Amino acid sequence: MLANIVRNEEQWDAFVLKHGGCFLQSWGWSQFQESLGRNVFRFRIDAPSGEPSGDDNDRTVAQFLLIMQPMRFGFRYAYVPRGPIIDVRDASERLQTVTETLRETIRREEPIFARVEFPFRRDDSPVKPKELEKWGFLPAKTLQPQHTLIVDLGKSEEQLLAEMHGKTRYNIRLAQRHGVTVREAEYSNAHLFRHDVDIFWKLMQETTERDNFRPHPKGYYEKMLDVLSAKKHAGLFRVRLVFAEYQGEAAAAAIVGAYGDTVTYMHGCSVARLRNVMAPFALHWDLMTEAKKQGFAKYDFWGVAPSDDSNHPWAGITRFKTGFGGERVTYLGAWDLPGRGFWYNVYRTIKRMRP
Repeated sequence: MLANIVRNEEQWDAFVLKHGGCFLQSWGWSQFQESLGRNVFRFRIDAPSGEPSGDDNDRTVAQFLLIMQPMRFGFRYAYVPRGPIIDVRDASERLQTVTETLRETIRREEPIFARVEFPFRRDDSPVKPKELEKWGFLPAKTLQPQHTLIVDLGKSEEQLLAEMHGKTRYNIRLAQRHGVTVREAEYSNAHLFRHDVDIFWKLMQETTERDNFRPHPKGYYEKMLDVLSAKKHAGLFRVRLVFAEYQGEAAAAAIVGAYGDTVTYMHGCSVARLRNVMAPFALHWDLMTEAKKQGFAKYDFWGVAPSDDSNHPWAGITRFKTGFGGERVTYLGAWDLPGRGFWYNVYRTIKRMRP
């Protein structure tokens, strides 16, 4: 099989969507990564001539977006987020070819390793951990959430509400009684848009300090909204900044992305001082119902704890998200393909030493 570099956006997204890929393998996400100064490769693997694959004129059997991520001291690693996307027929053969393409890229570009976060659900993955280990992969820590919660928007609003936790339904109605309103960021005026981004950043700083996690730099969110805004970007993956307001003040905010049949909650923040008005509940209910009206099939809450363990660092946010109902989904996880053996061992040792 042959691996090629793809330069056609339409063909790229068509294959990703046909085979159930998410926004992390979209052409738009690759453009955003390039805007951050990262080197991006878009690989397509074609079956040999004469081998049937998909449509008559389409021999593509696998695609994956690979991003070169910077590390300290000038090192890099190659990252495949929620990929590769494959035609699952003869999956083992496809994935072995992907592995050889990764090895060749490692030899040529000299990252310390390649980290692959496979897009397959753990309970029905076409490849098993023992196979990955046989090909030289080692289990690693995920960068994207391995566990998530997906709400089926094909159900009626009444069904969606009925399947929520009673407290969540109550809080949605309470937010409505408080007069919480939802609005989208102002894109038509550059000054007002920057003001909205500043509001989001202020809320994000408060949230990360309160909940003890590290945000991306402000420029990361600014660049994402600039490159992928639905008002500016013509591609299939688009993001929106949305606020829930109480008496004219932003009480909660979210960045959501739409790709294929799914709307994904990517980043969120809120004001502790206004927690009693339940703005996050109004915000998500509005996002879900709007996505449903627009014809989307799923709302992905993008990250929950693996269980209901009250001691897990994500326990609080998991209780909030699971209150909306939905199905818990667990992916196969992240796997490293070592490249520069000595430096990879140093890297793993340092990671083990950190708390």
